[in-house]
Amino acid sequence: MLTNLASVAKLAKILQTQARNDFKFNAALPILLKVLSRSQADEYLLRLGNTLIKTRSQKELIVNQDYWASMSKSSTGAIILSHLARVPKMAQILQKSSINFLPQNLLDFFEDPKTLETYKDILIERFAQASNHSEFYILGNLLLSLRKGVASFVISQNDREGILQIKTSKTKKQSLDFYAFYPNLGPIKGRVYQIQNGVNAEFCVSFDSVKTILEKNRAALNRFEKIHIYVAKDIEPFFEFEESLLDIKG
Repeated sequence: MLTNLASVAKLAKILQTQARNDFKFNAALPILLKVLSRSQADEYLLRLGNTLIKTRSQKELIVNQDYWASMSKSSTGAIILSHLARVPKMAQILQKSSINFLPQNLLDFFEDPKTLETYKDILIERFAQASNHSEFYILGNLLLSLRKGVASFVISQNDREGILQIKTSKTKKQSLDFYAFYPNLGPIKGRVYQIQNGVNAEFCVSFDSVKTILEKNRAALNRFEKIHIYVAKDIEPFFEFEESLLDIKG
């Protein structure tokens, strides 16, 4: 199982590298947008970076929610948004985390056979010393995630934060399920599992362009014997941050 932990960390490093270098592969990678309002005619006002646009969506969108989306233009020059995927609420506050990992640091950390015990101790110590609401909220949720059987790690690179979540698979022995999101790649889930001759990996991504990135970088995934890559809808976190950490009854 420790081999699988290191394998997941290796995946995190590779994916973050591709997020940083995405311009080399595909200019049509997912974009981030925010839904600002909705009119009675089912027309939405969206913010893409510093630009405001109005558009209709066949999919009902949530006001004040962030989404990843594919963007293209019609023959008339109109902007077309498709394949919208919800950005987890926790993404909005991860940049305020007082404990995060660079991909290489996470890989080194996972080489320790007592990784999860060490991580829990670090979180408890930081949580007890939290000096503001954001720090209390993030550290408390990272601890709650562990309690619910999901190890959540904030990953930082180039001043942009993502998250990696890991849990033991319920369907395969010597197997770990993982979920991750990165600002330029959107949500990714999958599994690494041991076989007789090594470790295999499975990926599910929300966008064809991200699948293309992984396909083009199979050589960088040479740690794995076999790699399977799919496109799937509705990829959700294993654990979403909870608004209220304290349940106080009078």
